[in-house]
Amino acid sequence: MTKNQSHEWHERLEDGRKQYFRGYWNSREWLFRLAHPDGEEWMPLQPTLENWLALRDVLFRKYQRKRLPLKHLQTVDNVLESLGVRVNEHGEAEQIDHTA
Repeated sequence: MTKNQSHEWHERLEDGRKQYFRGYWNSREWLFRLAHPDGEEWMPLQPTLENWLALRDVLFRKYQRKRLPLKHLQTVDNVLESLGVRVNEHGEAEQIDHTA
């Protein structure tokens, strides 16, 4: 697996400004960072489920265009499964039922 890859995306805040996110693969684990347009530095971020799903969406789109190996997507899918979420073939998140 290629090491040291960075994948970025942004979301709009309620006031219309953009908030930037970065998922960074350091050859062993995913690290997340956050930046605001008026800030100068990327700040460490403890990822939420929404951050993991957004990263997976970015990686899946890159995988479809053959710009990313499947292994990166699988690492995120493994983390999501450990959080109790499975992504179906349509890219939709589903809760895993452990009672069955």
